Amino acid sequence: MLYAQLRRCGDHACTGKPFTEHRNAPVLTMDPASGQPAWQQVANAIGDAIRSGMLPPGEPLPSVREMSALQGVPVATLQHALTVLADEGLLVVRQGRTAVVVGDAGPDRRPGRALRDLDHDCRRAGCKPHVCRPMTAKTIRNIHSILSGAFATAKRWEWIAWNPAESAKPPAITRRPLPATTPEDVAKVIAEGRKAHPVLALYLWLVAITGARRGELCALQVHDVDLVNGVLHIAFNYVVVGGLRVRKDTKTHQDRYLAIDPVTCAMISKHLDTIRAELAAVGLELPDDAYVFSNDPMGARPWNPDWASDLAAAAGVKLNIKGLRHYTASQLLAARFDLRNTAARLGHGSGGATTLRHYADPISEVDRRAAAYLAQLTAGSAAKSD
Repeated sequence: MLYAQLRRCGDHACTGKPFTEHRNAPVLTMDPASGQPAWQQVANAIGDAIRSGMLPPGEPLPSVREMSALQGVPVATLQHALTVLADEGLLVVRQGRTAVVVGDAGPDRRPGRALRDLDHDCRRAGCKPHVCRPMTAKTIRNIHSILSGAFATAKRWEWIAWNPAESAKPPAITRRPLPATTPEDVAKVIAEGRKAHPVLALYLWLVAITGARRGELCALQVHDVDLVNGVLHIAFNYVVVGGLRVRKDTKTHQDRYLAIDPVTCAMISKHLDTIRAELAAVGLELPDDAYVFSNDPMGARPWNPDWASDLAAAAGVKLNIKGLRHYTASQLLAARFDLRNTAARLGHGSGGATTLRHYADPISEVDRRAAAYLAQLTAGSAAKSD
């Protein structure tokens, strides 16, 4: 029953009947006679709504452009206000996504049926009719895996008499392998990055060369880079959970040292030299624990960019950070590099099973080589039989 409902709509508030998804958007009015700048008035209105509970933890705000169109506030004013609120720890603002109130949504809160105050205006808040969004078979199978494990543990501890998940049948999924990303496509994405954001281009280059996870590269600090010996030390992972920035150990809980080539060393050296020159101009030095990728002049806080997909789309390529990791694994295996070395480079702790199962995309070059081998083998056998 649950899985059937999730296949119909992933919103558990949906009963199959039409309803309106209400949003708690405070009224944003700017008083020209006020001594405060417009962005400060907007920030105060949204901040008061958060502190009063009108905007509860986990509540998403309408997009900046949507709020601008609905309430007549300039986009630049809204962006400045949201940035200030994010610095105050009230909002989570990420590139390409709507701002969200810091914290997790309460267990009693039903999505799409937010509580409204007496002055609520659906037109200004941008409330819309609910549109069902079915969950994918893969997502439902992940949910089944979590429920099945939890019920199995409860049964083992004799909290329950039987495991109800044993009789449930999650939907089957069919994995359709896609051709691996070509080096030409990766080069197009990196070239597009150089036009818009040179440092992001370096970041994408490192993902492709090292196969490291995006959080691992964001957690990279200056002392982790050995340009003399051409080695990167991957020891930490940077994640954002519930609006909190956390620097933790890697996903597989292991340190690894990755070799980098002279070209990559030169690119990193140029990036760090530029930062050091800017700091030296004001009498400062770049500390060894500074993050390599940071918007802070001293590298005190890392950035976690979500821009790769946007840049790839501009270059006409469907590619994201994980896609670059697939590229790294596929190209290394296609070039007959050892499976264990490839898995170690990507930080897989399964001895290569995960690499082969999920990251080794089909390569047309390998397929052609296989076809040529089989044709040669068969032709030789046919000649002997003649």
